[in-house]
Amino acid sequence: MKNDERGTFDDPTPNGHERNAYIGALVPPEAPLHETSTHELSIVAAQLVEAACKAREGDREATRAHIAHAVALLREKPSPRPSGIHVLSNIETHVARGGLPAWQTRRVFAHVEANLCRRIPIRELARLLGLSASHFCRAFKCTHGVSPRAYVLRRRIEVAQELMLTTCEPLSSIAVRCGMCDQPHFTRSFHRIVGETPYTWRRTRRGALKID
Repeated sequence: MKNDERGTFDDPTPNGHERNAYIGALVPPEAPLHETSTHELSIVAAQLVEAACKAREGDREATRAHIAHAVALLREKPSPRPSGIHVLSNIETHVARGGLPAWQTRRVFAHVEANLCRRIPIRELARLLGLSASHFCRAFKCTHGVSPRAYVLRRRIEVAQELMLTTCEPLSSIAVRCGMCDQPHFTRSFHRIVGETPYTWRRTRRGALKID
């Protein structure tokens, strides 16, 4: 990431209006969006902030990835792991052989969202659907391309990003609110998925929000 000690960025686009037009051009075609809560919209906003930062760096693929993930969240199609440039957003209208039907996916996602503040055992998710843990893990990965554990962790990180942008809470408090056992665990997980420490991510994104 190209940033100086004050958290500002080298902006490859001439001005904010052109950058916004560039980002707008990357948004996928329109599709029906489900009603979202303020909390959900804050998580979407965090993804769009990340997209804007990637656009400042001239990283078109990463920008597309984060915008696509934000749109997927609005369509109630969570993308389990929108890392740098790869977005896995795949709740298809058909069910892959051995995968989870849509109603089971919705039940699991709703349970995860309601319980992110605590540990969520895989067996607990499997019991929701009347499946064994091993069968559930295979079916979930077949449907969504990632393991249930990876999906839950990604959702914890996304909620943490929203809190880091919209509150002044210390990272230790945010870690607990997102179901992490402690701040070191949160920092390690965040760095592995996002590529930066929570402290650096928060400082630079807040700096980016103050530009223009």
